[in-house]
Amino acid sequence: MSDLNRRQFLSFAAVSASSLISAHSSWAIGTNAGRAQEVAGVTPRILDLHLQASVPLQELRAFYRDVIGLRILDDQKDRLVISAGKTTLTFTPGTVSDPFYHFAFNIPENKIVSALNWQKERTPLLPIPERLRDSNYPADVVNYSHWNAHSVFFLDPAGNVVEYIARHDLKNPAPGGFSSRDLLYISEIGLIVDDVPSTASVVKKVAGVDQYRGGDENFMALGDEEGLLLIMKRGRILNFNPSSDSKAARVFQTAVRVRGSEKIYLRFRQLPIQVSCRCEVCITLHRNIQKTNPASSPPACL
Repeated sequence: MSDLNRRQFLSFAAVSASSLISAHSSWAIGTNAGRAQEVAGVTPRILDLHLQASVPLQELRAFYRDVIGLRILDDQKDRLVISAGKTTLTFTPGTVSDPFYHFAFNIPENKIVSALNWQKERTPLLPIPERLRDSNYPADVVNYSHWNAHSVFFLDPAGNVVEYIARHDLKNPAPGGFSSRDLLYISEIGLIVDDVPSTASVVKKVAGVDQYRGGDENFMALGDEEGLLLIMKRGRILNFNPSSDSKAARVFQTAVRVRGSEKIYLRFRQLPIQVSCRCEVCITLHRNIQKTNPASSPPACL
């Protein structure tokens, strides 16, 4: 399947190609080399994701807790914090009309069919055109052959495009049937831009990320299987068959914190987009200290 097909499927929070104005150090989402043998689910690349909600927060609380089975970490009038596997997902009330996003969960690479059946018991799935199907899988599964991955998609009550993706290169099979425990962490967040190549060039240079498999002037993925920034052309629509009721990508408030080798902060001019980094060195150090002193406090940067 081509990158164009994935672009047509997704719609994300937008940023301008010329908006990146400051960064320091390097943001190491990582390279593709050696990732095929790593087991996912220990420490994700996307640690925290903050999004706005187009519906009352209690609707999202009921969905993610009672339907999907995720744990609620904080439930306040103006904030809902969800334990989304190893990623923390925070929703706040929307300040603009009908914000919507795309994010993807990594799941064990052997569980896409059981994930599909599990989710169909809970929500409708987004229909998949025949050209994107795999004859070895049910018709509701997207075949990302160029990424060696399979996915299923559905909408949450706020209209967010939620994806479960089985990345076979991670080689992280798990026993048993599918459950909410198999939502390992959020592995994708998208950024819509006006100029994909120039934006990707800046991000790669200042943030130290690699381009992931393929890409062109309309779509580039930066990162690896454990965490990807999907940079796409502004105005892309959600569904494969454009119609008058299709939602075009717009600018919505987004904040994402990722794991890397240095602490950094990226700001975007005149747009409510934030990207920050938690130091990988400190994560490893704190984990080692906890082995002998479980009650130890994390360093300030965590």
